[in-house]
Amino acid sequence: MSDEDDLRDEVCRLREEVDALHRRLDSIEAAEQPQDEGSPPDAEPPADNREPTGKAAEGGAASDPASEDGRDWELRVGVRWLGVAGAVALVVGVVFFVRLAIELGWLGYLGRVAAGVVGGGVLFFGGRYAAETQGYDRWGTIAAGAGVAAAYFSLYAAYGLEAYREAIGTPLWATIAGLTVLVAAVAAVSVHDGRPAIGGEAFLLGYLTAAIGTEAVTVVLTPVYLLFVTACLVTVSAVRPWRRTAVAGVVACHVAAWAWVIEAVPPPWMVVTVGAAVFLLYLAVGTLLRRPVVPVLGSAWLTLAALTVGNAVLAALLLDAALSELTVPGGIDVGGAGAVAVAGALVGFYVLTDRTPLRRDRAAALVAIPLFAVGVGQLAGVFGATAAALVVACAGVWLSVVEDEPAFRFGSHLLAAGVVMKLLVVDATELQPGDSGDIVGSLTGRPAAFAAAVGVFYLLAWTLSRLDLHSAERDERATIAGGYAVAATALAVIGIALELSGVGVSVAWTLFAFALLAVGFVAAVRGVRLLGIAVFALATVKVFLYDTRDLDALPRTLSFLALGVVLLAASYVYARSQDIDIGLAD
Repeated sequence: MSDEDDLRDEVCRLREEVDALHRRLDSIEAAEQPQDEGSPPDAEPPADNREPTGKAAEGGAASDPASEDGRDWELRVGVRWLGVAGAVALVVGVVFFVRLAIELGWLGYLGRVAAGVVGGGVLFFGGRYAAETQGYDRWGTIAAGAGVAAAYFSLYAAYGLEAYREAIGTPLWATIAGLTVLVAAVAAVSVHDGRPAIGGEAFLLGYLTAAIGTEAVTVVLTPVYLLFVTACLVTVSAVRPWRRTAVAGVVACHVAAWAWVIEAVPPPWMVVTVGAAVFLLYLAVGTLLRRPVVPVLGSAWLTLAALTVGNAVLAALLLDAALSELTVPGGIDVGGAGAVAVAGALVGFYVLTDRTPLRRDRAAALVAIPLFAVGVGQLAGVFGATAAALVVACAGVWLSVVEDEPAFRFGSHLLAAGVVMKLLVVDATELQPGDSGDIVGSLTGRPAAFAAAVGVFYLLAWTLSRLDLHSAERDERATIAGGYAVAATALAVIGIALELSGVGVSVAWTLFAFALLAVGFVAAVRGVRLLGIAVFALATVKVFLYDTRDLDALPRTLSFLALGVVLLAASYVYARSQDIDIGLAD
């Protein structure tokens, strides 16, 4: 459904609601008016003489919502799905007819192409007539779309199928020229008529034509065609708010670009140039679609966010793939520079949409944080990636405070979740474990990575718990701050288990639990104290079930005595806390 249809339905629905409120208000006012002495006590209130508007006027009265829903469902099935099925059946019938004509010798190769083009044109203009003149929008759109596809692939068959190419002798340039004329004509008509579905199909076929150009002798044809089609989409976005077309176009554009990279094997600098140009052009599309004069209804904001995220991620992948093949003096790997550049451009785009009358592009701020960290991580190695991600996460929270923009903070949360996964999957196995004989190696090894993550997550938990946020964000703030504290505690427990063994793990866990309890009592934070109790419980379970299993009688006895003393000491601290105000009642 197009944006114009969404707006029309929304206006009709609001009219019905206003009419219902007017009728109810009139009935209430009539009931509250004092009755005349000569009027019967149960006289009916005066009838509402207001004429209904919109859909209520068509039916004479407000219709039942259940019947309206049933009617809408019936229309969807009867018009859309039966229309799609009819279009598919018609295409299949045309295929069988052409096959029969070929078997009987009625059509040669050129005749088949001409029949497909003419038939597609008839179907397109017939659907357009039904939509524009008769009012059958959905049916006409389906028929017109089927006609465009039939005409396009009939033209392509003149070159794409070897038998047709040999019989007709169609060169590639003539096929691309014919497809370009067809796509341009359909796009122009769809923009004039305001048909986003047909316009989107035209642009997708335009990108398909660019992919066909990879068979050309020159390596320049496909990228030039890609940039031309994208520039046309920028122009269309200035007059038509076709958001879904833009989202589908950015995916199709990068698919065609990858086909060009794989088939033509262009030089890396050319791929970088084309990727950067496409990324900037789609940023221009997003800018035009965020104009305040364009209404945003329903899920339009989600579509705009998908455009920004899809454009950024696909551009970063293409740029990094090309930069990894680029020869740099000194043999430096610049594979992550593409993601860093895209992240910087997104921050600039966010500033642009924030400082102008455009709608603020929060998706740009959201995706810029993890993209920047991924790019820096590719340049810095395993440990450097973790360190850079932690720094960027802190910077994102700081930016969210300075710019008063939650999107930077949410991007930092996504990045933090990625850091946890990286620590558990990559760093735990690939980084060097702690070694007292190699202090330098340990500073860039696994203990340092886990310790840095634990410290940063506790810092973020403390920072988020003290931010002066809006009332709607306070509950969310408490939940996220608690999540950071739990993640930091879990990473500390896992890091200790990775670096130590046997009873040493239990001893370290117990000391860590004491530290959490101490901080919780001093700072009067109940959540930290509960984390300390959880670590105590984990250490207790380990001692009972694992540590004392293979010990002799004397070591086992001493272990239980030591554990009992520690737990009693912790319990004594809690008992003493009842006599002093340390926030235990929070």
